[in-house]
Amino acid sequence: MLHLCLFGSLSIQVNGAAHSGIALSSRAASLLAFLALARGRFFSRSELAAVLWADKGEGVNAGTFNTALWRLRKAIERPPIAAGTLIGSDRRGGIGLLPDAALTLDVEQFQQLTAPGLARPLDMLGEDEIAGLRAGVLLYKADILGDFTDDWALREREKLRRIYLNAQGRLMKFCSLTGDHASGIRHAQAILDCDALREDIHRELMRLYVMNGQRALALRQFEFCRGLLRRELAIHPMPETVALYRRIAESALDAGQREPAATAAPPLPVEPIHIVTRVASADPRQMLESARRHLAEADAQLQMSLQLFDD
Repeated sequence: MLHLCLFGSLSIQVNGAAHSGIALSSRAASLLAFLALARGRFFSRSELAAVLWADKGEGVNAGTFNTALWRLRKAIERPPIAAGTLIGSDRRGGIGLLPDAALTLDVEQFQQLTAPGLARPLDMLGEDEIAGLRAGVLLYKADILGDFTDDWALREREKLRRIYLNAQGRLMKFCSLTGDHASGIRHAQAILDCDALREDIHRELMRLYVMNGQRALALRQFEFCRGLLRRELAIHPMPETVALYRRIAESALDAGQREPAATAAPPLPVEPIHIVTRVASADPRQMLESARRHLAEADAQLQMSLQLFDD
């Protein structure tokens, strides 16, 4: 059984073990990856040449394409894989990866695992759908075909990344509903690892930290988000983000005045989505000092943001 891995870099395994003896040229590797992602579909030779190599300015005639196809077949269709059992033709002569080929594909497994959990409403998800989402996101080691720069590869990479982020988002929502805030934080962090500029995710992470009894980390998350937006986009946080920070900071001040060592936090409304790793609890006195120091800045930024929206 041949297993084709596309997450990260293209690699081939035979019966569960990496096969170091399979070496593919760049053209053969592109052809294999493209056919694998379109498994069960067939393309004319001219279509494949145009999609795979025309944008690189390469002159690919029929002979050149046939040579690349022959080399690909020779490389992968060898014992224990019988010739003609992986790549075949339809009645019109189109080339494709056979749908019943003795081959597994990590991308196919990822899509099959996550599809049920993404298709049903959140409140109707069962244990099987949740287990599928969890197994699916574990398969996503990295963006697919990381060393490919072709347009078709970039499109497929973005499509699968969206599926991954949606799966992580669905798991975060589920964890919020079930009160598993620590797991929700981990799932949300995975989203920020892929898209650090998602301000809605930073905002939800702040809420999750509060619900998980980590108010100091919620305040730090705001500072991190604010700095990131300033560096990368030269913008201020949105008014709702600043307002959330103010509520958390004010609750920290109130709690400190009532009971300096208290760590309990009032409940906050939950939005759909979450993020960040858990670290050691901060000294309550340091948390209060940070809250006092930044609360005035939060007020000023809120007013500035509101002015920008009014203009």
